[in-house]
Amino acid sequence: MVNDLHINDLPLETIVEILLKIDGKTLGGCRRVCKRWKEFIDEIDYLWQEMCRKQFTYSSKIAKRKAGTDCSWYHIYRNLNQWSELTNFEKNVKEFYKFNIHDKSHVLDIDYGILPLKDSKGIILYDVSTFKYIPAALPERNCLKIVNNDNVTVVQIKSGLLIQRSVDTHPPNYVMEEFFKADDFVLSNDMLYFYNNRDIYKCDLSSQNLTPTFILHCDYDIKDIQHCDNKIHIFTDSGQIVNITNSKEVTIKPIKCPIEWIKQLKYIRAVNDKNFVCYSRNIFKIETDRYQHLYLEFPLVTALFFYVDIVLIGTKAGEILLYRLASQKKATLPIFETLATLPDGKYAVQLDVIERKTGPTIIASTFFELYLLEINFFPNEPPPKQSFSTNKMHMYKRLLKLKNRIQTPQV
Repeated sequence: MVNDLHINDLPLETIVEILLKIDGKTLGGCRRVCKRWKEFIDEIDYLWQEMCRKQFTYSSKIAKRKAGTDCSWYHIYRNLNQWSELTNFEKNVKEFYKFNIHDKSHVLDIDYGILPLKDSKGIILYDVSTFKYIPAALPERNCLKIVNNDNVTVVQIKSGLLIQRSVDTHPPNYVMEEFFKADDFVLSNDMLYFYNNRDIYKCDLSSQNLTPTFILHCDYDIKDIQHCDNKIHIFTDSGQIVNITNSKEVTIKPIKCPIEWIKQLKYIRAVNDKNFVCYSRNIFKIETDRYQHLYLEFPLVTALFFYVDIVLIGTKAGEILLYRLASQKKATLPIFETLATLPDGKYAVQLDVIERKTGPTIIASTFFELYLLEINFFPNEPPPKQSFSTNKMHMYKRLLKLKNRIQTPQV
């Protein structure tokens, strides 16, 4: 007599293989079957990483990079899935910070759960999971970018890149600190890609000696550098996109827009050569895997956040607009949803987004203020049990080391 075989009797590897073949909505339904299934699915965050990869290929990567270890792939997926219903939720706008100086770039890019703010005395840091102050401020007003992973922090200042590794996670014979002259960089896992003038380099941040390797010299002035799917993507001032493979094969293609637009497209936000937006005032060019839009009749853009299939736009009227590419139709004017209007005639000059367990928070910076636009998709989500994880403690130690390095006359 053959006994009935239940799914709970299957080997773990087989259950995972089955679950990887379903979509995110079905996986969420499986999670609600019983406590045992919920615990099992929640323990394997890779399942939700795969759901994000299939359904939100690039926006999930952006979200996870910004959230760091504070938000699991499950929470990233759950939030991104709710963005389609964003206009149905209440949005709370509140002033978070008052700056001492007039500046159009008070906010550095959010990364690894850290919100860096530039003020008169340097860079002030906040933990975005709690929006609490981190006591590791960097006394450097000319700091341009701070990027982390679990083991390394890279800080870009005016003269170049400061590299700081964690003493706790590396052998004692490893080089812990380094400095590279660079104009800009991008960190992809443990690989650092950067350029100085037109020379492009890479450095393996997991290697014993932090020695950069020259890749090639670019024939064009560089506007932006990105790394995606094992390729380096260089966006140039002349409207060319230079793609470089691991084997140094180079392809060059122009941005598809009228030639007279090229010099006017001042800003660019990109993931790779097929997913980017470039704009200046009311000139707007966006291209993704699924959509290609070219607009001249666009609102005066004062700030922009590129979430691939979704774009957030700040206008001179103080509005924060949501632009869904999926809602656009050929030969029609762009369609916008108004999420909020900043108070007292203020308008955003910078926009960023952080996904938290309760829902997304939109960061809007003006010349003097920082506003938070909070959307609580899941208001009943319990607060995090541990506010100081091991990875965060390592990062705080690295930031303190960097603070000391910046204060020394050698840097």
